[in-house]
Amino acid sequence: AVVGIVLLRYRQIKIALPIIIVISDEIIMILGIASLFKQNIDIAGIAGIIVAIGTGVDDQIVITNEILKKETEDEKRITNWSQKIKSAFFIVIACYFATVASMVPLLFAGAGLIKGFAITTIIGVTNGVFITRPAYSAFVEIMMK
Repeated sequence: AVVGIVLLRYRQIKIALPIIIVISDEIIMILGIASLFKQNIDIAGIAGIIVAIGTGVDDQIVITNEILKKETEDEKRITNWSQKIKSAFFIVIACYFATVASMVPLLFAGAGLIKGFAITTIIGVTNGVFITRPAYSAFVEIMMK
């Protein structure tokens, strides 16, 4: 469903393909890290993966829209790729801290399903911010040039 919506939104495979590749890679990384910590993937874990994928796609859309944003002549003189990426990453980092801050109480509030959801979500968003978002932004920059 996410792949279909991304394809509908951008209508260019050149733009949508990196998002689709990163979504797939992110799922594999989340499952790998969860297995490394011997985290069971139950219904709550799957829900955490879905949340992480949702925030990941949201971050990738923010980065893509920031890069594709039309600029006035004055903005073109002062804006370059690194400034666009910095602007997008400010939003990504803010969303990351908000998500982690909302998951931390769940780690201590309950056990079992709630804890599994929180752990899987934190693994997913941390993986996204520190690994896949920088890789995605570099990939899109290369593709757009």
